[in-house]
Amino acid sequence: MQNKSTPDYWFEKAHQCFRRSRADSNVRDALEALGNAFMVKAVELDIKLQKLANRRDDYGQAAF
Repeated sequence: MQNKSTPDYWFEKAHQCFRRSRADSNVRDALEALGNAFMVKAVELDIKLQKLANRRDDYGQAAF
């Protein structure tokens, strides 16, 4: 089994719930909006972590 990052895991779980949803279109729309907001936050976090990792590489230590 391949290891997945936490955002990937939760996005996959949300996607499964969305696919299985038999609810009305308003609920599906709300689920999709929540999933989109989550992905935006996950991408923002990933960018911040990459920048932090780059600073650590530049200076040989964490930039706190």
